[in-house]
Amino acid sequence: MVSQMTKTAVHPGWLLLEDAVNVPGETGESEDSLRFAAFMQLLRTAGALDRAATDALADLDLTAGAFGALVELRNVGAAGVAPSELARRLAVARRTATLYVDILARQGWAAREAHPQDRRMVLARLTPEGEALLDELGDAYQRRLASLLGDMSPLQAERLRQLLALVPTDRPLAVNS
Repeated sequence: MVSQMTKTAVHPGWLLLEDAVNVPGETGESEDSLRFAAFMQLLRTAGALDRAATDALADLDLTAGAFGALVELRNVGAAGVAPSELARRLAVARRTATLYVDILARQGWAAREAHPQDRRMVLARLTPEGEALLDELGDAYQRRLASLLGDMSPLQAERLRQLLALVPTDRPLAVNS
């Protein structure tokens, strides 16, 4: 069902809770000030979700980012992934992706191996213990983390995902002065 929703756009009016919406030019606020307000709200939301996710994952002794790396390692499969590619996929710094692999390796859920064609490179792979953890508990933790979005409907969650996908995460963001 989710794959079905990702193919079609959701009506943009789903979130209109009030009659008045700030539109540049009508309220005197500039496009930049509205985007800045959205940016600040996103930072507050990200911080609150990160703290709540850390609490939700406390019994695994993982952060939300490390759990995301665990899930991503499963997604890449047996071929493994270089830390630089893991960083790109998670939209984090390479050193952060390396830290996540360190954390997962300490727990026995991931391993580092030499790249088969280039011995200078390292690949991270999920271990059988990591697979077993996700098989046993992955869905439960995904539900726990999903519940952090509160009573958001599936339609609202999909629209939020679409809106957040507008923010580029696969390349350095350009800063306009």
